[in-house]
Amino acid sequence: MPSSAIRSKWYWTIRAWCRPFALVCALGFTVNVASAEIQTDPFALYSQMKKVYDRGAAAGWAYTNYLEYFAAVLDAGRAYSLRRPDDSNAVEIQALTIDLATSLHYDALLDENAAEWYVREAANAVVKRGDPERSPQAQALLIKLAADDVDPKALARDADLDATAIAKQWPADRDALIGQIEADLRAFALTHDPSYRALALGRAAQPTFPIGIVNGRTASELFTDARSAVADAPGYTYEERIAGHAVISHRSATHIPIIIGKTIAMTHEARLVITAPADEYFGNAKLSPIGVGNEIIRIGKYLDVGWGDRMTADALRVSTALVDWQKQYPRDYALPRTILSAYKTIARIDSTDAKTAAAQLKVLLTVQYNTTDQAHTLLSS
Repeated sequence: MPSSAIRSKWYWTIRAWCRPFALVCALGFTVNVASAEIQTDPFALYSQMKKVYDRGAAAGWAYTNYLEYFAAVLDAGRAYSLRRPDDSNAVEIQALTIDLATSLHYDALLDENAAEWYVREAANAVVKRGDPERSPQAQALLIKLAADDVDPKALARDADLDATAIAKQWPADRDALIGQIEADLRAFALTHDPSYRALALGRAAQPTFPIGIVNGRTASELFTDARSAVADAPGYTYEERIAGHAVISHRSATHIPIIIGKTIAMTHEARLVITAPADEYFGNAKLSPIGVGNEIIRIGKYLDVGWGDRMTADALRVSTALVDWQKQYPRDYALPRTILSAYKTIARIDSTDAKTAAAQLKVLLTVQYNTTDQAHTLLSS
């Protein structure tokens, strides 16, 4: 667990950040937290980061508090990178990012903030500055991410190792234990290696596993695998069948209804925080979200009539716009389906640049948004 010295460093860093933010407010400027701009407004996201830190400190820093704080730091870091990259606070947030990424065993397949690009940027910046305390950690992180880039099997293996390290760091923490199952299910979806499915079932079968609170996609996949194992479906081992019986038995004994999908009630204002505005433009071609969708349709029609690699430049403009869109509004609900649509269209173009762009979109979807239906559709195709 992160030391009290690190937590103290976070505290004093955040106090230092309060001064410029308080000055902005004192001068009469306001931050409209209900607007879509909050998603990339450094001042607003800094303020939110401080609130999350204070909440974690008051709660005693459980594992979930660290995850929430890390999410807030990443949001603020992205905002400074996009809007105020030369601000001194940007440097401090980069350092915080490396501290937290190291303490929380950052893993691209496990993290649900869709912020891998910023983690890499922060690590590269720390290495470039020669930070004596953090450079070795940042360099190690970059090496791991680079290895995971080129080999899905390495990415799956690291996800399991990182989730196991977290479970050891926070023993008996329910979220950390569930995180191990999620890591193995995601690793299985990515690689189709049945050993990860067996690991998930074996861990979920343990008497101490909090099976009563597993929900969403994790519950759906876990219990589907358990039932298939019990039914002796092709490909399942004897050990998986035994574990499957235990999983179903333990789940039945909890008397808690299974939640197959998460239903999140959101206000209109909260939705604006997540969704990119229709009049915002991305990439060198300055495409709006609607423009991206229209371009995908247009390119597809030209491919239907045989234009082939002549559509490469248009496809690259769409890909660039999507990457820019994802950087600024990573939690936009429209992103996974738009990325999948773009991937399917661009993958039809037989040119080196188009194939590279399609491969990048595939990684973006299946790693950064690996819990979505779109990612699973692509991985199972």
